[in-house]
Amino acid sequence: MNYKRLGSIIVMLMLLVFPASASMVCFLIVETGVDDEAASTQYSSLWEGGLMSAFFDAGHIVTNHPIERMEKKPAQDLSDGIANNFYDALDGGADYFIVCYLECRNQGGLTVPLDIIIKLYGTNTQELIFEQNFPAGKVNLGEEYLFAQSAGRLLISSIKDR
Repeated sequence: MNYKRLGSIIVMLMLLVFPASASMVCFLIVETGVDDEAASTQYSSLWEGGLMSAFFDAGHIVTNHPIERMEKKPAQDLSDGIANNFYDALDGGADYFIVCYLECRNQGGLTVPLDIIIKLYGTNTQELIFEQNFPAGKVNLGEEYLFAQSAGRLLISSIKDR
């Protein structure tokens, strides 16, 4: 009988110590600097997967929008099609929205990544919480994936600091 009571107390303490809910994070990757006819690059999916896995491993709920393409990065981040994705994420219950601009160029018929700008927004306030530019396409695909995961952990730490 005492073991049941002790077990109940331990379970109650665990529920008080560990958070009961996880944040929901929605991702959007936008390839910029290339038109719709250019060959697709693996780097968009690689960065998306690396970022999402870091958040998933940290206990967050992750979703994504299909990868988009624009000839140039928009002047305002939450305008036009990107705003539609933002509001879809908000309507879906996301706490955070991450938009990643993978800047590319067309070189000899190939799409070559140059860098990636990652922006983290709080959906309730539309506040820009974090922004950083990272190099892309400078190392092999395996190292690039690990680099994307490291960038994801940096984003996670900026959420925890709030």
